[in-house]
Amino acid sequence: MTIQWDWRNGQIPLTGPIDRLEAGQASWLRRITMIWLAGTLALLPLDFVKLPLNMIPVDVWILMGLPIFWLSFIRGKQQIIGLSYAVPMWIILVASFLSIFVAPAPKNGFIVVLKEVYAFVWFITLIPVLATLNARDLRRILVVWSGMVFLHGLVIVGQFLSPTFWRLTISLAGNLREFEYYRPSGLFVNANSAAFFQLLGFVPLMLASPSKKVAMILGFLLLPTMLLTGSMGATVAFMAGLTVAVMVISLSGRLALIIKIIGQLTIIILLLGGLLYFVVSQNQRYQDHFERILIGRSERSSEGRFGLWQRGVDAFLDQNVLLWGVGPENFREVDPARTDNQLHNDFLAFSVERGLLGTLGLVLFATLAVSRATYMVLICHKYPERGRLVVVVFLAAFVATIVESLTHQTFHFRELWLVLAFQEAMLFKMTTSESGVEPAIRPLNRSPRLRREFGVQPDVTGGDVA
Repeated sequence: MTIQWDWRNGQIPLTGPIDRLEAGQASWLRRITMIWLAGTLALLPLDFVKLPLNMIPVDVWILMGLPIFWLSFIRGKQQIIGLSYAVPMWIILVASFLSIFVAPAPKNGFIVVLKEVYAFVWFITLIPVLATLNARDLRRILVVWSGMVFLHGLVIVGQFLSPTFWRLTISLAGNLREFEYYRPSGLFVNANSAAFFQLLGFVPLMLASPSKKVAMILGFLLLPTMLLTGSMGATVAFMAGLTVAVMVISLSGRLALIIKIIGQLTIIILLLGGLLYFVVSQNQRYQDHFERILIGRSERSSEGRFGLWQRGVDAFLDQNVLLWGVGPENFREVDPARTDNQLHNDFLAFSVERGLLGTLGLVLFATLAVSRATYMVLICHKYPERGRLVVVVFLAAFVATIVESLTHQTFHFRELWLVLAFQEAMLFKMTTSESGVEPAIRPLNRSPRLRREFGVQPDVTGGDVA
């Protein structure tokens, strides 16, 4: 029988009715995948709608898709990959489960454990799903993610410019407040959460941008949307991530590129900074508002953090549960001040609530994320044809996250797990290409530029090999 190729359905050889049926199933699964991923990204910033068990609408959407993809795993249509984080997650879950038995409010701890199991199941499902995408579809998903970040940024800008618009948006969450110097929070309940969402939005933006110039221009349009939230933690985290990215690119022997980028950045900063200064200076309320939320609250915020951390350290020492802590989300129950505040520091929160065992799991988790991001950069340096140095954005993002986690608790943020999943999927393609072994999951796009961007090599048989 003559072999025919159906290019529209992913270059699957059609040799008979069974093969045509498999091609149809592959095409159907691809459509479901794209819809599920696009819906996830569209709902991701919709944080103000709270559901039972501290869920939001995106969690319902994710749970609807998980059975479909796990059924495809069972039938052998996809391969489960990305279990590198299984050990640290297992340590964290064991510590969390043990701490429930000594927690003053076990229900709070049990909800956290369920949330983390769900996050990890979503994570290990998402990695092979992303790895099955061809480079064209993967870029489409990155563009959708970037688009949502910019749309959310427009909401933040609108809230900053118009108190009426701010009151309208927060009233949708049933959280109407009267603040003279409010902080724009977008579609999130908390402004710091909105800032972190914008901060990690640099990852899809850098990966999806067609050129360095476009990436820089879009990046400097994105930056003000983060700054307008008044989050000092996100601002410091951004600077830390940017510094690491510049250092890595410099060490890779691209000093001329760094000088060129710095020159271009200087021009863009002067233009955008001048525009922002002109707009703010024309309205005294904007000027006072910006100074108050970004600078004026620094001393009060710092004093509050230090006092909170001191009470956390006292709780860690006084409760006599050094190994597994007082239980997830139970610091509020043992805090003598009863302020109903979290500890605003992931490392301290894990130490107090999950003990040394949970802290060990968190440290291993962070170390693994940074080391794998570094490995991606080394692969691109050693094999330039298999990936662009733009993947340094993953390393910058995780360094920024670690810095952010010193003043906020970021471990449960869904966008962080999304960045981790993208890194694992892209690293899978890069490492299988490096070893010269054709992976079980094959990207199907034939664009030369996207091959270079995502580490896809042409296959002599007519397909593509990651």
